[in-house]
Amino acid sequence: MRLLRLDFQKGMKNMTEVLKAEPRKTKKSVLNQLRRTGFIPAIVYGDEIENKAISISEQAFTKLYRKVGRNGVFSLEIENDAHPVMVYDLQVDPLKNLIIHADFYKVNMNVEVDAEVPIQLVGEAPGEKEGGIVQHSLYEVNVRALPAKLPTNIEVSIDRLQIGDSILVGDLPKSTDYVILNNEDEAIVSVLTPSVEEESDSGEAEVEDAKEQETNEENKGEE
Repeated sequence: MRLLRLDFQKGMKNMTEVLKAEPRKTKKSVLNQLRRTGFIPAIVYGDEIENKAISISEQAFTKLYRKVGRNGVFSLEIENDAHPVMVYDLQVDPLKNLIIHADFYKVNMNVEVDAEVPIQLVGEAPGEKEGGIVQHSLYEVNVRALPAKLPTNIEVSIDRLQIGDSILVGDLPKSTDYVILNNEDEAIVSVLTPSVEEESDSGEAEVEDAKEQETNEENKGEE
């Protein structure tokens, strides 16, 4: 199996976005009313802050989340205080596909955190055009970095992958911003050779087609 060292790109977000929040009560009737009026019940906790129940605008949060991603750090403003936070957890209504609760974690910008960063494949493998099968094995890598240095994703180009080629975690370029914690031998993506069974099935189909054609010709001769 041939291994390639290819070009990669990474996405990075800085703490430039702001989300405003208001303190809220925890009664169930209040939660339902918030959701009906376009707000999301949420909670914030973490570094040097007591757990606080808050509410945020669903529209504002959705817009911000699309920009910063799940590992982005942004400023959460509660009354007159601003806190650097990350999205820790989101609860989604599976039927309506709406966010019904959010957890925010306040980070210390000078202390490293661990996070799962998505792997995004880009391009098209030449080996796939030749009949190979692209197998995406690793969808996320574990990364350690200062909050402001966390990548939102890591893009991996497969434009040069031929049949039999693989890209491993160890092939990712080293960064001064973060450290990847995964084993370097873990495969991210490979282009597999078509299985013998598939080739055999194809050959059997060709034989059957030939037999059928021969039978048809014999029947025509008898007529």
